[in-house]
Amino acid sequence: MGIDEIIEYLRTLPEDAIVKVSVMDKASMARNSIVIDGVVDGGVWCREDIGTLIEDNGKNPTPEDIDKVLAAVPGGLGSFSDRLTQEGWDILHDIYDGAIDALR
Repeated sequence: MGIDEIIEYLRTLPEDAIVKVSVMDKASMARNSIVIDGVVDGGVWCREDIGTLIEDNGKNPTPEDIDKVLAAVPGGLGSFSDRLTQEGWDILHDIYDGAIDALR
C-alpha cells in the first residue's frame, strides 16, 4: 500500500478515530521476528483480519459486518487488547521459562 492510498484511507475515518502508525523498512519486514525500539515482534491485528475471520466462517465480509463483529467484543476493544496482552504473557512464559530457569 502506497502513501497516497494510506492518506486517502485516513481521510475516510471519523474525526474522533484514533490511529496508531508503525513504520518499518523492507529489511525489517522481511524477518520473521523483529525488534524495533525494544519491541519484540509487535504483531498488529487489523480490520482485514476480522474480514478474514468472517470469510473463514463462509460469509462475505462487508465493512458493515466487520463493524458489527468489532462492536460485539464483550467489554469493547480495550478488553480485547487486555486479553491479547494476557495471552501474550502466557505464551512468553510457555516459551521462555525453561531458559530463564537455566539462568539460576
